[in-house]
Amino acid sequence: MIASLRGKLLQLEIDRLVVEVSGVGYEVMIPFPLHLECKDKLNTEIYIHTFHSITDRGQRLFGFGSKKDRESFELIKSLHGIGELTALKILSFFQADDLYQIAKADDKKTLEKIPKVKGKTSEKILFEIKQNLKKFEMFLNEGTTESSFVDRETDLATLALIQLGFDEKSATKQVADAKKLNPGLSASDIVKQVITGTR
Repeated sequence: MIASLRGKLLQLEIDRLVVEVSGVGYEVMIPFPLHLECKDKLNTEIYIHTFHSITDRGQRLFGFGSKKDRESFELIKSLHGIGELTALKILSFFQADDLYQIAKADDKKTLEKIPKVKGKTSEKILFEIKQNLKKFEMFLNEGTTESSFVDRETDLATLALIQLGFDEKSATKQVADAKKLNPGLSASDIVKQVITGTR
């Protein structure tokens, strides 16, 4: 099993990267926060933790900026009915501690900030998290969840705008401008302001 990779970052997209290790290029699926972390590191050496998935349909590598993020991914995908790609999408928006708080508050609306996670899908995910709160508590008690980004709302807003069709450079600038005027804005408020053109 491939547990980590260290090598040159050859290619970076929103949801994946290619890292060259000893002349071999590995394509790795990644959550959005890792994309942000790597966007200034093309053609330089990076180190990522990986989850190596082997199924009847083939093999995939999933990459994470920290061991704790990889463990969060494994926790989320262990929930009934939540596959690897869905778990990765969830991790692009929320860490394990966020999901724990969302479930405790029965906050389906916050969970639905994830694109295409609406209605029955969000209800199912929320139900599964609530059914496994003890598992989340044990995981979170093992240590504080690491994060490479201080302002998660900024990341959420940037990703949401990209999902809506903005290119990354424009989305990043729009979010930065909105936060400069009002640092306390939530991700949804930032997106709303950008879309409506209000400040």
